Amino acid sequence: MEFSNVTTKDGGLQLCETLCGMEDGAITSDATLLKTFTMLVNQGFDSVMPYLLSNTDYIRWDDLNHTDQPVGTFNIVSGQSDYQVKQDDNSLDILNITRVKFLSSATETKYADLERMTIDDQRATSAMSPNSDEVGIPTHYLERNNTIYLYPQPNYASTAGVKIWFEREQSYFVSTDTTKQPGIPKPFHAVPFLYASKRWLLINKSDKVAMINDVNNEIAVKQEQLDSLITKRNPVRRRMTGAVTDAR
Repeated sequence: MEFSNVTTKDGGLQLCETLCGMEDGAITSDATLLKTFTMLVNQGFDSVMPYLLSNTDYIRWDDLNHTDQPVGTFNIVSGQSDYQVKQDDNSLDILNITRVKFLSSATETKYADLERMTIDDQRATSAMSPNSDEVGIPTHYLERNNTIYLYPQPNYASTAGVKIWFEREQSYFVSTDTTKQPGIPKPFHAVPFLYASKRWLLINKSDKVAMINDVNNEIAVKQEQLDSLITKRNPVRRRMTGAVTDAR
């Protein structure tokens, strides 16, 4: 679904006009309302994000409008354990780090996995504030507030010594967009526009309970379907364990 198509009337903004009981062109012909709905659609996209992002160390989704892959590198600096990773090379916010690999020396060319350390690990404090004797080749990393801490603190330098895989923010719409489409699977393109319509109705036509409920129900159905699709397209292996029996 395109952001707006005033010719075929099947764009997202035209859907908003229909759902909100507006006349044809009410949004696209009003510069202020157009900017308002662009903002509401982007907020609606934000509401979709929790259904797209990982709750595991696997990348589930990346906006189809991005032209590169969600992978980046940074240099290892000898004697430095902390590295901020707020944005990718396109100045897009990094929302979740899913995997970290590293080079074990200045001359190594093959990346190896670093093991994730959780904040409740007894070594976490040392990772964030290392002692002078805790140096060497890193084996673990700790992620906190968009900062990666290498543990132990590296005692060597390496160009592009750490490679990260991540999930990042979506590609937002601007009011001048027309043919641009939401970077999610096509059957769910309408969801950000449904959210925008719901919010506008709640603010401007709160008495239209039936209209609001219809939009809200459609959002709930689409979100459940989207979550199911993303999960099936990006399955996570689960460790099987045997049944526990009472040995007494």
